[in-house]
Amino acid sequence: MKTKIYCLLIIWLSVLCYKSLAQSYMTVFDCQLLKSRFFSSMPFYSNSWIRMSCGNDYMLKELTHAQLETTVLLQRHALGIHLSHNGYSRYGELEAKVSYAMKFGNKVAVGVSFDYIYQHVACYESQHSVTFAVSLFSKISRKIAIGFEVYNPARLKYGLTGKTVIPMCFTLSSMYQFDDKLILSVKFFKQLPGLFDVSVGTCYHPTNIFYLSMAVSLQNAEFDVAVRYRHLYFSADAKYNYNLGFAPEVGVLYQLPTIAEKSKKDENR
Repeated sequence: MKTKIYCLLIIWLSVLCYKSLAQSYMTVFDCQLLKSRFFSSMPFYSNSWIRMSCGNDYMLKELTHAQLETTVLLQRHALGIHLSHNGYSRYGELEAKVSYAMKFGNKVAVGVSFDYIYQHVACYESQHSVTFAVSLFSKISRKIAIGFEVYNPARLKYGLTGKTVIPMCFTLSSMYQFDDKLILSVKFFKQLPGLFDVSVGTCYHPTNIFYLSMAVSLQNAEFDVAVRYRHLYFSADAKYNYNLGFAPEVGVLYQLPTIAEKSKKDENR
């Protein structure tokens, strides 16, 4: 039911934005930043945007996920809001996240994210948790950028006063932009306790219409394609876990017009 609702929202957003006029488009760097999900990199986006997506992990309805997220740019500042739900009616986890990032000069930005986690299981009491993350992103040169994030550095627990600690996660990512069409990334991820992963990815932007992304890690292989129509970007993602199987996802992103684009649109009326 939740998946159907999110798919209807995607169709509604597509119809709502159909008549928008675009003069700029998402760069290959923007596309890679969206894939990396570093909230401290938000001030480096070309435009503000809104995105909705829904998918399924390993063809199990219990692992259906949907999310709605937006990033708004305010000169050197950026504000992000993220809502997501994983699971289904009898079990699930709802996460609400508010992120803020500030750019210093043209090369460095820092950010902080506050998370609220709501877990529900049929016949059991629901659980409420909060945590936060800190992040740093730097565009060292025109071609090289790096990002670092620590999730739950305070080792907060599920249920606020529970016994289980929310996993602490470290993410380190580097990007190398060959030109305006191709970018390469390497990401290291470590969860305490448990998972360690290393991934190598690439994002290719052959025309102003198509975006292709690929990534291979110790756990997964992923392929993503996006198609642009004016301010709308329709995407389809297929991730394959070597042990568990496929996890497909579809989404739509609306890139908000810049002030210059709005002015030009008003002049043409």
